[in-house]
Amino acid sequence: MTDQIVGSPADAVPPLPEHGLCANCDAPLHGHYCHACGQSTHDPVRHVAHAIEEVFESFWHLDGRVFRTLRDLMSPGKTAVEYLAGHRVRYIPPLRLFVILSVLTFFIGAATIHVENNREAGQAKGASVPGVTDIDISGISDAATVEEVERERDRLLAEFAQAREAFAREAPIPGLDATMIAGEVRIRGEADNRIEQLRRKADKAAPADAAGAPAAAAAPATAVAEATEPEDTGASGEATPADDGVEWEGPLFTSDSEAFDPRLNPVRIAWLPQFANDWVNRKLGYAMANGKRFWERPELGFQAFMASLPSALFLLVPVFALLLKLAYLFKRRLYLEHMVVALYSHCFLLLALAATFLLSALGNALAGVAGWLSSGIGLVAIAILCWMPIYLLLMQKRVYRQGWLMTTIKFIALGYVYCFLLAFAASIMFIAALAKPV
Repeated sequence: MTDQIVGSPADAVPPLPEHGLCANCDAPLHGHYCHACGQSTHDPVRHVAHAIEEVFESFWHLDGRVFRTLRDLMSPGKTAVEYLAGHRVRYIPPLRLFVILSVLTFFIGAATIHVENNREAGQAKGASVPGVTDIDISGISDAATVEEVERERDRLLAEFAQAREAFAREAPIPGLDATMIAGEVRIRGEADNRIEQLRRKADKAAPADAAGAPAAAAAPATAVAEATEPEDTGASGEATPADDGVEWEGPLFTSDSEAFDPRLNPVRIAWLPQFANDWVNRKLGYAMANGKRFWERPELGFQAFMASLPSALFLLVPVFALLLKLAYLFKRRLYLEHMVVALYSHCFLLLALAATFLLSALGNALAGVAGWLSSGIGLVAIAILCWMPIYLLLMQKRVYRQGWLMTTIKFIALGYVYCFLLAFAASIMFIAALAKPV
């Protein structure tokens, strides 16, 4: 028979002190939150600080953890190590932090970085550069013979040479040489394209001239048919764009070297259905229109590129976690553990980029007021950029705890692969943005 020890009432656990009743359910309160309904005891109506805190908590789920997370994020690998060790309540979840910093960082970048337009590049101190920012190449496009194209090309190049000498004598303009070289390259390229078109047309017309009198007798009827019918039928029975003598200016060409036009001279891929060809030509038309806009206003292209980076990063984080899994296959860590490391490393990179964008904007604003201070801010921004790869190396060493040699080798290999994937993903996203409607 065992003796049972029965505690006296004095030995019982004392009740928790009460702090009034919950305003929502009237349950006794024993802390800052109601144990029955979860409502906070802070009244946002009576305290401004609590109201602001509630706004941040409601929209972004930001509370006191944000400062603790950002503080520990400054130490390479500390946040990831603590989170994986089970100390999760003190930190913002990595995916939530990554999404917030992605939106915030690239919003700051788009707002603070200014790309000079091509029309502005040729202007400095109130002086404009005629014939450089606006190139009239209609003479090349309208030329009917190779000789006319060559004469128009030589005339435009001569005007460029004279303008360069004149501006060099009067007052050097920053960026003028690069702008004029780009203009000369464009003139030569347009002339070469037009000459190639004319030569191909001449090659096509040669067999028709050799046909003799029957072709000459049928010329009036053929001219009427070409004027009224936009398409003819080839040997395969498929409708093909008619050669009506009109050349369409553009950088894209179909297989017969005629200038691309989404309506008059579209791209046709034989193995694609008609609706797919229509979609391809529509996207190419949008890309041509947006390409012209981005050339005239590079800031629009930069904004499109910045807008494409968050999507590219969001797609690449799981890929980077997979690369970490392959690099540390024998560590027997779960894939989601590598995902935590990837997310927190990207969070630091985004935070560093945001700081760099802000410092760059501040330095540009102070350049005309305090040059020495602007230079110092620029050095700080450069130091942050240099610290980023060092931080990632130290983080990788701290989290996975391998020797310096293996850590460095894996870090370099992962860095090369990731940079390539990032450039590829950003390019795909930018091309997708380029093909959107104007």
